[in-house]
Amino acid sequence: MLPRTEEAMGGQGDWDKASWRKSRRSGTDGGCVSLATSASRGAVRDSKNPCRTTIVLPKAVLRRMLEEIKSGAFDLR
Repeated sequence: MLPRTEEAMGGQGDWDKASWRKSRRSGTDGGCVSLATSASRGAVRDSKNPCRTTIVLPKAVLRRMLEEIKSGAFDLR
């Protein structure tokens, strides 16, 4: 994914300095998420409100969550 290391991100994940990627599926209504990764963790935030809460997860958990999103596990039906 993104070439970041824990050391480059201050060990605790200085997510303000991370390289954030915006979702390709961002909506025309402005609803969108951004993703950044470090060596062992990933972070997700709201692209239109980046100063608000950032969700930080172990990479394995983030990877599993993304797989489930892509499979439609969270689709509203």
